[in-house]
Amino acid sequence: MPCVSPQSGECPTADEFFDVVTGLWDSWDDDAFPRDKDGGVFYDPARRHVLDHQGAHFRVRGELNLRRPPQGYPVVVQAGSSEDGKELAARTAEVVFTAQSDIDSARAFCQDLKRRLPSYSRLNEDVLVMPGMCPFIGATDQEAQEKFEALQDLIHPRLGVAMLSDLVGGFDLSGYDVDGPLPELPPSNGNQSRRALIEKLARDEGLTIRQLYERMTVARGHLVLIGSYRKVAETMARWLRTGAADGFNIMPSYLPGGLDEFVEHVVPELQKLGVYKNSYRDGTLRTKLNLRRPPGRYTDEPTHEPDGMAEQL
Repeated sequence: MPCVSPQSGECPTADEFFDVVTGLWDSWDDDAFPRDKDGGVFYDPARRHVLDHQGAHFRVRGELNLRRPPQGYPVVVQAGSSEDGKELAARTAEVVFTAQSDIDSARAFCQDLKRRLPSYSRLNEDVLVMPGMCPFIGATDQEAQEKFEALQDLIHPRLGVAMLSDLVGGFDLSGYDVDGPLPELPPSNGNQSRRALIEKLARDEGLTIRQLYERMTVARGHLVLIGSYRKVAETMARWLRTGAADGFNIMPSYLPGGLDEFVEHVVPELQKLGVYKNSYRDGTLRTKLNLRRPPGRYTDEPTHEPDGMAEQL
């Protein structure tokens, strides 16, 4: 598998690491171990492959002392929404975890990511985008809002400022008025996509440092939904149906109660709306997500052809 990016013209460390790991997973073909007790043949040496990788960042001889995984490869999940992150996702990821706080930005992210896939001979259904979502739910909108406010009241300002400082790239905000605006931030090598999201929130909504850390401490910049079980389900369905997401990574505000409540009350509403499965199919996680099974790099094994909407959320 080549690791030269059409955009960069070079092989970054993450690309090369992916090639090494997947090469090790392909150390043995799927049929390398016939286990023919009567014939006395337990493995086929011709189906063994020594990686012998000599790259810019890694030197790995291999092979792995394990058979090829049942899924071909474990499902590859990537997080990161910078330009480099999106390019890496387009080449390597099967599930993308991203922070998107509004439906328009989320839809633009999905479109941008998936338009890059043909450069790597990949299809839209090869990648599922699952943004994080933090729900505050209740039988009514008022009950949900009260839960949200109760948890917000528990955030100590020192903790909130420290966490926000870390999220904007390690810039210390402790000397600034928490009820004042976010100051101009110097360049940073920190998480660029998360910092850009915070700066956008501060700019577009005029949020103070306190309001920003209240947003970020609970959900780290991910989508926050506050409302009744039905209202939250309807919002999630709208994201799914309009191309803003292929599923969600649920981030309960407290455990285990927050997750239990979501499963007991929001999932049935999603099922009524027709966007959530009623049962799990048999098989591996890859099968449940309806993702292609990657062939070994040394074989011509056909891949699984997706046969419908992935079982996500």
